[in-house]
Amino acid sequence: METLITMRISTLTTLFACFFSLCCSAQNMTSVFRNIPKNLTMLIDSIQRQDMMNLVKESRSNSIKDKLSGKITLTRFDENFMELQSGNSSLQIALLSLVNDSKVICMIQTVCAPVCDSRLNFYTSDWKPLNTQDFIQLAEVSWFVKDDIDKNKEDFINAAKSLDMDLMQYDFDPEKLALRQTYTTPLYFSKEEREMIEPFLKKESKIFEWKKLGFR
Repeated sequence: METLITMRISTLTTLFACFFSLCCSAQNMTSVFRNIPKNLTMLIDSIQRQDMMNLVKESRSNSIKDKLSGKITLTRFDENFMELQSGNSSLQIALLSLVNDSKVICMIQTVCAPVCDSRLNFYTSDWKPLNTQDFIQLAEVSWFVKDDIDKNKEDFINAAKSLDMDLMQYDFDPEKLALRQTYTTPLYFSKEEREMIEPFLKKESKIFEWKKLGFR
């Protein structure tokens, strides 16, 4: 009971912090992208970000060169969602509405080298970090194991020994306001190793829907 009360207080505190911060800041993707912190911009500065938005607006191009002469492509940009692609890396940013009509930033950074692995973070619309667990309880590896598996059997124990790292990919669907969590660790294995472990794993991803207090 005490833990539940603490979690609710933490969530309410975060939402109040969002409200007071967001009511004084712009809540549109143009402002969010323009003011994104330097360490999150995939090697493009504020001038380049503005140039990219201008090119997209004028329907001339959706790509620019970054500071290392690589190509960064703005694959989608609208009022509440944008996606950047650069080589084997991608960046998704979603503006999600809260119960008080303010918005919170959900940002997904993914690198595929060679297997995709993502980082998920939440911010106020002026880029103040928020506690991710206040908005989503991500699935653990055990969720991706089939429910009817006997985990005490030797064949499962032997196969599971190779699962010594947790690689997860996250993708946001702006039409459904849904977040997909996919377990990608098995893709890192050799064909023989995958054939050992895949019979014990679910084929589907974990889907979360945005409910204005968080993903459920």
